Amino acid sequence: MLNTNFIAMKRACKTSTLKGMIKRSELHTIPLKTNNFNRMKKISLILAFICICSQMLFSNNIETGEPIQLKEGDWFTIEFANRLEDYNVPVDSINYCAPIDLKQLVLKSEILEKSNKNLRLDFRFERLLDLQKNGRYYDSYFQNETKEQNNPALQEIVFEVNIDLVNDSIQFLNATELDSTVYNYATFSREVNIKGGSMSSNEYGETIDLKFVRFMIEKYLIEWHKQNYKIPLRSHGDTDVTDFKKYRILESNLPIENNFQLLVNIPDSLAAKDLEIYETQLAPFLGSTKKEVFSQNVNKGLNYLNLYLPEQKVLMFRCGTLEKKFIATPGDTLRINLDTVNSILMSKYQGDQEYLSLLIKRPKYFRVNPQGLEKKNLTDSGIQFLNEETVQLINFLDSFKHELTATFYKKQLLSVYYSVASGVINWCENNKIRSNYSELGKLVAFQNIHPLYDYIFHPDYYNWYLRSVTYNSYRPGFESVSTNQGFTRNYNSIEDYNVYDVLYWGYPKSSALKNIIITDLEHNGVKSAQENYDKFMADCNYPPFLKEIEKAYNHFKRLEPGEPIASLGLNIVKNEHFNGDNEKFRLILFADQITRNTAVGLGYNIGDAVQSFDLKDKVELYIISSKEFDRSVMQDIPNSEDFEIKYINMGEPYSLFWKDLNILSMFPGRLLIISPDNKIVGRNILVPLISKSMGGYIEAQNQPKSYENRKAMIFGALISLLGTGLLAWIIIKINNRRIKKRESARRKLSELELKAIRSQMNPHFIFNAMGSIQNLMNHNQTEKANLYLSRFAKLMRMVLNSSNKKLVSLSDELELIRLYLELEQLRVDFQFKVEVEESVNPETEEIPGMLLQPFVENAVIHGITPKGEGSIKVEISKSDTNLICSIIDDGVGIDPAKTGNGNGLAMKFAEKRVNLLSEQLKTRMKLEVENRSVSEGKSGTKVTLIIPVE
Repeated sequence: MLNTNFIAMKRACKTSTLKGMIKRSELHTIPLKTNNFNRMKKISLILAFICICSQMLFSNNIETGEPIQLKEGDWFTIEFANRLEDYNVPVDSINYCAPIDLKQLVLKSEILEKSNKNLRLDFRFERLLDLQKNGRYYDSYFQNETKEQNNPALQEIVFEVNIDLVNDSIQFLNATELDSTVYNYATFSREVNIKGGSMSSNEYGETIDLKFVRFMIEKYLIEWHKQNYKIPLRSHGDTDVTDFKKYRILESNLPIENNFQLLVNIPDSLAAKDLEIYETQLAPFLGSTKKEVFSQNVNKGLNYLNLYLPEQKVLMFRCGTLEKKFIATPGDTLRINLDTVNSILMSKYQGDQEYLSLLIKRPKYFRVNPQGLEKKNLTDSGIQFLNEETVQLINFLDSFKHELTATFYKKQLLSVYYSVASGVINWCENNKIRSNYSELGKLVAFQNIHPLYDYIFHPDYYNWYLRSVTYNSYRPGFESVSTNQGFTRNYNSIEDYNVYDVLYWGYPKSSALKNIIITDLEHNGVKSAQENYDKFMADCNYPPFLKEIEKAYNHFKRLEPGEPIASLGLNIVKNEHFNGDNEKFRLILFADQITRNTAVGLGYNIGDAVQSFDLKDKVELYIISSKEFDRSVMQDIPNSEDFEIKYINMGEPYSLFWKDLNILSMFPGRLLIISPDNKIVGRNILVPLISKSMGGYIEAQNQPKSYENRKAMIFGALISLLGTGLLAWIIIKINNRRIKKRESARRKLSELELKAIRSQMNPHFIFNAMGSIQNLMNHNQTEKANLYLSRFAKLMRMVLNSSNKKLVSLSDELELIRLYLELEQLRVDFQFKVEVEESVNPETEEIPGMLLQPFVENAVIHGITPKGEGSIKVEISKSDTNLICSIIDDGVGIDPAKTGNGNGLAMKFAEKRVNLLSEQLKTRMKLEVENRSVSEGKSGTKVTLIIPVE
């Protein structure tokens, strides 16, 4: 019985973080004849008595089994730390949200050789974490964020160990080399000047002497030697070498000493059901991150499980339809009594269990938009409401404070702050309020979170917060509020990856990039995400993210068009009402509720596809639901006689319906289309795109045949024309080649000359901007200089974007002009105005990029600046098929005696560019420059540019 359960559980452990830690776990069933569990004390006494008896029985049986021997290729990961998780009660004087002095060094060991006389293994650096009380931080998983280069490289450090099992000696083969080596790394901190809008980053050199790392490894090997290097591995102990006081095993393919016991009493109603345990989180909307620990059939009575946990975890117990979340703490024995009405948990750390059960009953805790927040439409009232909400949540937590473990308390305290922080970001989004740090800094939540390194403590809502910061339009505007980086504008999906690769640091950066790729895979498929996926896999060093994104990539690869549907293991395909062998297109819609309007849209679009591609009686629409579907809404859909509608009620268990939905990653109201040969045509197809999707598949299927026919026709035509037209063809080809060659040379010369003009314009513009910054700094106007520099960065991005495009929208060009003039106002006292007639639509009109800006710049530099004050007006109007753009200033005019250098370099470059653009775009733009003192009797200059448009 023991061996059977042991083997079954080993097979069930597949992808969990606890993989390898469960291999020594045993699941036993002992009949429990007592049926009355009404009183808690009686339950406790009975379960404790049975537990003691069971443990005695268990230990006796284990000793009789065959010992598991080490072999080549076995491995384990060991962590040395200055402190482990704290399972004592919290202390009032400690600020549990402040950074703590935490150092962790993780090494991975692999058995290279094992014989009766010798054991050879190595230890390699995997991770170094250093978090200091002053907030300085380093994590080698993200070491590329610091400027200082590590010497030697982390991955190059290897401790080679040879153990003589006969003479009981431990020898480090490279001890001399290691003892003289120091590993260098850099902690860094970032500071934000809110008033000045600036940020700074400082790095501090740190070192680890490798001889002390060798001492730590020796400490563990000496303890292991006391067990004669047998397994299960010794799970934890003391090292007390320099900063590293403790060690623990994190993961292994070998059994590890058990440190947690779960006892579950199974009533008659749940007997013979599968017992499943998942590693999960508290927040329900993060349930998709559940990791299965094991699954095993159980019997009536007391069932118990022994396993190893490196740290405290939230696990979920599932038996049949009954689910129960609980806290699994190292060193604990947890007893769960189940019945059909409720369940009772008995634990050494009872406070954690009780607080968890109350959280689950308080839906308000899980909502990132607390009830009542939606009524607040002003920033001050919203901040006041959220601060009050935060105080209530913390008071509720603190009422349990001295019944909780310190580790659990810290996690829950941070979870409250991240929950509220996520709430305010979503609230800003819903109310279209673009908040800044000075406002959000009034929130208690933002004063107590440190996104750069809080991931170390695994607070709930942390990853939800990162997603809110990344994807919401009205997110916080400055770095320490978000993820230690600033934002300038919103980015589209194409730019997302490269933008966040530059803007973010550390864990937030890897998290954002991972989410971007997974979202791209889910929405657009493997081809769209391939480039970013390859880049992420090459650059990221964080194993959990690498495993997650590789799993997602392989999953969505199976959902690509052309992949067989049978390989997915869908419950729909196995359903008796699903016909997969009738050589028809099958359209699958997951829906518990379809409106009549949706049904009509389905009918029209499916009918259109049927008629367009002659598919009468070759299409089936499947409506998949988890309960009985109201078919009356489908009765009046048009063209239903051209295709058949079938209904499949998945019924109980409901998990079958949701499992298929999750496998396919289907969005509400979208369709899965399956080809007659049972391959995926399209997934998440919008109803209006049914015809396009099916048409593309049919065209692709017919393409080879069409290609062969076309090839034969071309070949025949060439044969027939070969004799009579060969000479004429050669003459025409030679003549055309000469003409094309001359035209190509002229066009390339024009394009090169135009690029040269652009390259001259941009440095000229940058020179003027840098001069403005220097001027402000010389006058000790630091705040203005900082503001100028941040706006200049945004302007430069727009300049670079427009300089790479032949045409940009008029709205983008005007936005660039507005931004440029706002910057110049910082150093020159003038006013400006941009007027666009109603007949002009700036969003649809297109002009060459950076066309107007040089004339505006010339008005500032050579018109207004010499005078010291003035005004500039930009007018956009339309006359027939011409777009008329005028730049008018009241400066000193174009008299060379006053401007010093005529119209300036910018004007000369711009005039030449206008002529080249006219030639290249095959249109004729007109440039007129007037001295207003002559034409209007006023000082200043008027530049008019007439651009022909359709």
